[in-house]
Order: sequence, then C-alpha cells, then structure tokens
Amino acid sequence: MILGRLKDIFKADMLMSLSILASKSVILFDNQVELLLLFMRHESSLKTTSLKCLFFMLHGKPYHFPVLRTVFGTLLQLIDSDNFPLDCKSYAFRVLQKIFCGKAPSVHCINTSELPKFVLAVESSLHSSSWETQGIGLKVLAGTLCFLHQTKPHQNIIRLEGSSFTYSACQGMTNSLLSTHVESVEDKFVHKIVTSMVNHSISLVNKVVSTGNNEEARRHIYMPSELKKYRSMLSSMLKLVVCYPSAAAVSLDKLRCLIKELAQIDDSGYSEASVSNVESFQTNSALEVLDTSNEIVKPVAASMKASSHMGTHFDKLKLDSTESSSKKEVSIVHNIILWTLKFANACHNMLCKTSGAICNLHDSIKELIECVQQNACQYCSTYESFHLIMCACISLNACKIQDGNQESGDSTEQPDILFTPSVWITQELCAIRVTKMLFSKQRYWDAYRSAMYCCREGLWFTASFVFRKLADAFGSGSFSFWFKSLLFFSAGEIEMKLLLFPSVIIKLVGQLKTDDDLHEKFYCVETDFDSTLGGSSKLHGSQTKIADIRSRIFLAIDSLTSNTSSGHELFFQRWFINLRASFLEILADFLGILNAHCCAQKESQHEEIGDHSSVAREHNNSHSLALANCSLGLSDLAQSYDLLAVSHGDMDHQSFSSIARLAFMCSLLSFCIAFSVDFSKFPSSVEPCRLPEKFSHASVIQDLHERVDRTDSQIVSQLQQLVHIACNDVPSLQFVTRMDCSGFLEKDSYFLCKFALANLLRIRGDIKGIATGEDTVSSLHGGMRFLSSILPRFMELPFVVPKYFFRVRPCFGAELDIYDSNPANRAGISVPSGFQLSLTLCLQWKCVLERTSIDISKLYCILAASSTSCLDVVGTRSKEFEIDKTAGMVRLNRKLQQYMKDDLRKSSDKEEEEERDLVTAFARFEPSDSGLGFSSCLLNVSAFPQGWYKIKWHACCVDKGGAYYSLLPLNDGAAFSIRKSEL
Repeated sequence: MILGRLKDIFKADMLMSLSILASKSVILFDNQVELLLLFMRHESSLKTTSLKCLFFMLHGKPYHFPVLRTVFGTLLQLIDSDNFPLDCKSYAFRVLQKIFCGKAPSVHCINTSELPKFVLAVESSLHSSSWETQGIGLKVLAGTLCFLHQTKPHQNIIRLEGSSFTYSACQGMTNSLLSTHVESVEDKFVHKIVTSMVNHSISLVNKVVSTGNNEEARRHIYMPSELKKYRSMLSSMLKLVVCYPSAAAVSLDKLRCLIKELAQIDDSGYSEASVSNVESFQTNSALEVLDTSNEIVKPVAASMKASSHMGTHFDKLKLDSTESSSKKEVSIVHNIILWTLKFANACHNMLCKTSGAICNLHDSIKELIECVQQNACQYCSTYESFHLIMCACISLNACKIQDGNQESGDSTEQPDILFTPSVWITQELCAIRVTKMLFSKQRYWDAYRSAMYCCREGLWFTASFVFRKLADAFGSGSFSFWFKSLLFFSAGEIEMKLLLFPSVIIKLVGQLKTDDDLHEKFYCVETDFDSTLGGSSKLHGSQTKIADIRSRIFLAIDSLTSNTSSGHELFFQRWFINLRASFLEILADFLGILNAHCCAQKESQHEEIGDHSSVAREHNNSHSLALANCSLGLSDLAQSYDLLAVSHGDMDHQSFSSIARLAFMCSLLSFCIAFSVDFSKFPSSVEPCRLPEKFSHASVIQDLHERVDRTDSQIVSQLQQLVHIACNDVPSLQFVTRMDCSGFLEKDSYFLCKFALANLLRIRGDIKGIATGEDTVSSLHGGMRFLSSILPRFMELPFVVPKYFFRVRPCFGAELDIYDSNPANRAGISVPSGFQLSLTLCLQWKCVLERTSIDISKLYCILAASSTSCLDVVGTRSKEFEIDKTAGMVRLNRKLQQYMKDDLRKSSDKEEEEERDLVTAFARFEPSDSGLGFSSCLLNVSAFPQGWYKIKWHACCVDKGGAYYSLLPLNDGAAFSIRKSEL
C-alpha cells in the first residue's frame, strides 16, 4: 500500500507509524530501514520524512550492525551529491552523528576505505549557509577522528587531496602548547578542527548574547537552543581532547579569549544566583541545579522528613533562602562562562589519565585562572574556579615529579609518587584559601561542593573546616545530621594525617587565620614545604591515639543511624565508615606489635638476655602469631571492600576504582606483613608458632596477584619470584576488584607496591641461606624494620572517599522467601532429627532492573545454618539490614564464589574445607524480566540437635559480560526447627 499511489501525506503518516512499530522489534527493524532507504534513493518528496524516521529509529536504540553498512553507503552518496536538498542534508548529518558520536558508536562494520571520501563530504557541510548543518558537520568530523583513534589507530585520513585540513593548510596555526612539544602532522590536523569548533562556538555565543541583550526576549528564554548547541559543542570537543590530549591547550587558549569578551558584556548584568541546567561533562552525571542567594540560607528540602532520604543526592543538595518554585533570572553569559570553566576542569580530569599529557596543560589552566581573576573576578567565588585552581596545583606537581624522575632515573630507595606530603600541604593551603573566600561571599553551596572534592582528594583539614561551618549554619535543618556526620569523619581523618606530620598544623591553622586579601593570592601555589614537614613522625606508640580516633569516627555512624528509620537507609555510607574504623582497629593492633617488639628487643639488650634465649624466642613467636592475625584481618578487610563495591551495581566507574584501590592497599599491607617474616624457619626448641587456621601465604599472595594480573606485568613478575602462583582456572569471572590504573593515586599505589616488593625480595635474599633455627631472630628483626619503614609510606598516601558516598539510593539487593517443601508442615519450617531440610525458594531482586543496565546471565544463592546458634525464642523475620551483618556476608560471599567456580568448571574443589558447625546449600535461579526467580535445595541439618535455628543467606548475579555483582540480603532468612524423630 505504501508503495502504491497513495498521497504523500498519507505515506508520510504510514512511514512514521511503521518506524515506531519497527523500532521496538528486532525482526522488523532491518526491513523498515531498507524501506526508508528506498524512498531516499529515488526522486521522492518523502526524503526528509524518511530521514526523520531513520533518525528516530536510531535514537537511543541498540544499533543493528549489518544494516548500518547500507545506511552509511546510501547517506554518503546523498550528502556528496549537489542535487541533494539542504534540509535533507541536515537530517542526513544528524543520522550520521548518531552513528559516529553516540554513547556507543556503532561503526565497526563500516568500510574504512570509504572514510576519506566521507570526510571530504563532511568538510563541504562546513561551508553551508545553515549554522546548524555546520555544527553537526563539525561534531561528525570530531566523532570520526575519535573513532579512528580508538578502533583504527593506523588508519590515516590526514593527507586528503582537496581537504582544507591538510598539513599545508595548518602551517600558520599557533597554539599555547609548551615549546618543548613537537607537533606532528596529526596534531596540526586535529588543532585545525578544534579551532573551527571554537570559532563556531563563538558565533553561537554572539547569537545568544545578541538575543540576551533584548530584555523582552531574555525574559522569555530560559534555555535557548543556541545555549544547548554551545554546550553540545563543548562536549564534542572534550571527546576529541580525550583522544588527542594536545588539543586541550588549543581549546583553552581560544576559550580564554572568549571569557575576556564575555566578562566585559557581563559586568553590568552579573547575578549572584548560580545557574540552572549546568550539566557536568563527566559520564553519567545528572543535571545539577544550583541556586544560592541572600545572606540567610537553609536546605530547600527543609520540609523533608529525616526518614525520607532514599533517592537523595547529597552532592546535589540545594542551599537556598527560599523554597520558591519560580525560576530566578540568570545571566546567559554567566551560564556560558561557568560551562567554559567546567570544560577546563573536565579537560584536566580526562588528561590526568593520559601519561605525560597533564604537564602540557598547566600553563593553559594557569592563564585561564589569571584571566578569570583579572577580567571576571566575581567568578573566583565559584566551585568551578576552586576546582580549576586545584587542577593547576596537581598538574604543576605532576610536571615536577616527571622532571625529577627524568633527572634521577629509577630509584629503589624512594618510590616515585605524586602525592607526597609536600603536595598534600600545598593542596590544603590552596583549598583553605579559596573556601574562605566562598564563605566570605556567602557561597554555601559552592563551599559544600568544594568540601566534597576535598573528601575525594584526601584534603581533610579543609573538609573539616567547611563541614564545621555548615554544621553551625544548618544546625536546625533537616540535613544537619549529614553535616555533623561528615564533620566527625573528616575530623578523625585529619587527626590521622597529623599523627604523621604534627608540625603541619601550625601552617594550616595559620592559613586559616590569615586576613590577607584573598584575591591577591587567588592563584598562589607554594611547593617548598620540605623544611616545614621534616620527616614523617614515627607511628610507634600511637596505637592509643588511633584507638581514640576510631571511637570518634563511630560518632559519624551514630549520627547517620539516629536519623534513619530503616536499616537500608544510608547503608553504603555506614558500611564504608565502618570499614574504615575496622582498618584503624587493625592498624592500632599492628602498631602495638611493632612497639612491643621494639620494647622487647631493647629489654633483651639491656638485661643481656640475648636474642637466642628461650624468653626472646617466646616473645618473637607471640609477635609472629599476632602479625599473622593482622595479615588475616587485612585480607578479610580487602574482601569486604570488594563486596562493598560489587554490592552497588549502579556505582560510577570512578567510585568503583576508588574502593578497589582501598581493597588493593589492604591486600598489599596484608602481603607485606605475611611475607616480611618466614614463619617456617622458627626453631623447634620452643613451642611452635601456631598460625591461625584460616591463614595461608598462598591465599594472601593469590589475592594480591588477582588484583594486578593483566594490569602490571612488573608486579606480577616480582610476585612470581617469591612463590609460584597458580593461574585462575575460571578466567571469565573476576571476583576481586581491580582499580583503574590511569589515575594519579592509583599509579602511586602501584609505585608503592613495586617499592615494597623490591625491598621484600632483598630481605628474602638476605635470609635465603639461613637454616631452621639458625639466626632466625635477626631475620625477624629485619622483617620488623621493613614493616616499620613501609607503614609510614603506606599512611602518607591520602585516604579518599568515593564520589558515590554522596549519593543515596535504595539498596541494590534481593529478598528471599523460604518455604518448607513438605506441604504437611503448615505451622512453619520443620524437619525430624536426622533428616535433611528440603526448601523451596523464591528470590526477588530489587532495584536491579530499574536502576542499572545489568543483563543478568546467572543467579546464585547460598543458604547457611550453624548448629551452635540455636535460638531460645523464635522471633519474627525482619526486613532490616544491620551493619553488623556484613562480616557474615563476606564469609558467605566467599563460599558462594567457590561454588560458582565449581559450577562453571563442572567440578568440585575437594580441598575446600567445610566449617564444622556450619552447613551450606546452594541454588541457581533463572533470570527473568519480572525480577522473580524460583529454585529449591537441600540443607543437610541431619547432625543438628533438637531446637530452633536461623537460616542465613546471600545471593549474587553474573551478567553476560562476566561481571560479578552481589545482591544485598534485604530481609532475614527464615527460622526452622529440628523436632524429635517419630521413628
């Protein structure tokens, strides 16, 4: 019918209806695309409608690769034709933009031999009379370059005959790159494109400003389409910067000139109100609505009950004087300037992950900061400017570290890390200076955002200063508990830092009390603090102080718990803080061991007992046993961090990597403790050192190996020199978390690991020839000296909070309903003594399908019951999830992972020892779109005595990509009874 003689108006309606239907069907999709292409190839008035329909079908849908090749070839012929109408070309470029510039570009099936012709055709669109077509053409060109860089690095489209972007056309280009940087032909090609994108953006800005100068028009335009295009162009430029880091300096240099012009326009119309619709350039960032004004501020959500925090983003709190729903008029120029500053920050964040690229950005960022200070000083008191100053501080120190490494070469005496104590205090002083300015300008929201940044970077002195101010300002508000909790937490962390560097407090407090003109020192990066810091203080004897700090950190948990009506609320935050407190407890015990060993050694020398006496050996045995327990505790803590990360499937990548780093550091310290002392060489003349049953050198080194395998070959090689490591026989699954190695802090953690391993190998080499019982005490002393030296370096690296900490969501988990398979037991789950318990299970997973894109492939569950935990009184089942249950979750999760390994390799690990008092059962569930799954299992309780018992459980899932996710148990397991057998 549609190919018949119907009028075009009816055909257009039918095409749209069919496209809507086909977009929801995999079967019909390809056929509908072929139909649309048919109308494009022939002379038809429906070309524009067909292109609109094609654009709609590709919008937000998985792309079907086979048909894309045909779409690309057809559109290439059309846009290269002079007879193709201009409005049709515009829609054709929109479709191509979807293909090349989407969130998941689907161009892998495109023949790259056609790309040169395609680039020339796109370049022709840049001369179009339509601004919109020009903008889309630039974005498509940028997307094409990004695609080639990421998937076809050897494909060269730079030297194109007839291209205006060839090398010869770029000879006169200037940019702000460092003079040491040698531009390649590819750089010049990309820089020309970036320049064109900036010039196009400036034209858009001029159009927006000219519209904005009309007060009548300005009153009715809240978010002009040109503003959205400007922001979209910045996003495309950022993608280009990720692939070609040298383009960042070009972009910032051009935008710096733009800010100067905008500042002159904005002088008369600047509003202190923050902007609306300012989107972060980071991936998956939601809309941030900022609104602060007047001198008296309070949370907009003041009417919220303390029990309704679920779904709240504490990184998006509004601090406003009113709760008016009306939009405050904001300056359009104000929006543009802030977006430009956010673009600069995003460039820095992206280039931090590119080796060596960050150095080339420091001068550009510094010049941009000075431009803001000189031409638009009102923007100095914004979070964007605060972030930019911290970026400049980091990039400057990165350059100095890199230059120092090139001069000194690799050193085994000192790990080459960025976050040295000198860098830390430099950042703290910069942060204090700017946050003081924010408070002086009543910019509470910007100060809060700055404090969140400080928590994510380990700048705890500034964070505690800001949270104290906010706690005082909002002492009676709905979110006062949140500020108090953050204050307790940050105060404890700065106390930990000052244990290492007690003299720094004078400098920090002095900066806090200074009354100097902040604008004069807006960008002032001091870096020579070696004399102020001295060496890190000895931690020996600090175990009592650390224990006190730990007890005060629990106040942060108490503050959160007192304002929650459910055990599920703020669970991530309470769990994270609790893990930190657990680490401090282990650290205090560890320092106690080091201190006791040091005292025992001095006592033996003073009393002339000798290192080889039976008394000394008894002391050493007890210290070795205590060290093994510390190592075991840290290993368990690493697994707890793993579980924390995989139990929140909606977590952003940056936060996941941050938690994975904490797990890595715990695993590394556990390894250092375990391998600093060779327990096998202790003499048999005294009672042997009885290590904990769960302690195993093999498991400790295996855990660390899994965290670095396929990410750092040098560390893997060093580990292999210590002991042979068995390969993972289930390569498709990864149960331990791995951090992203591109960040500065992650790189520093790896540097510290290599430094520790090099020293351990040297120590092991020194004691290699020692026989059992022969001078083993001196080897213990050597191991203790190593631990005493590595611990301060370990503690000097900043402890940071993940971004996810400031986002509160409903728990990502499951509820399990357990039923007795015997229909005769209507009163409850029960089984006669000596029999197994047959159970029917119903698993319902919560917030998995709604909040994540996890494509579940397999679901597993473990049930456990202990014969030693008989219940005196059967209580009601609870849907609460207390924090003290997490230790048991880690144990069950470990057993569940072992079951999954056996299930995938279709075998059973006979060496896995079952705990004597614990029986377990496992079940598999088939995933479904409804979020419900059913299964059954047998729980072997035949050896249990009569009484009531509680079933504990834990569940997990694996997606089709092999990623492992834990499902938090959102309700308690059922109780069951063992009754007297009737036989």
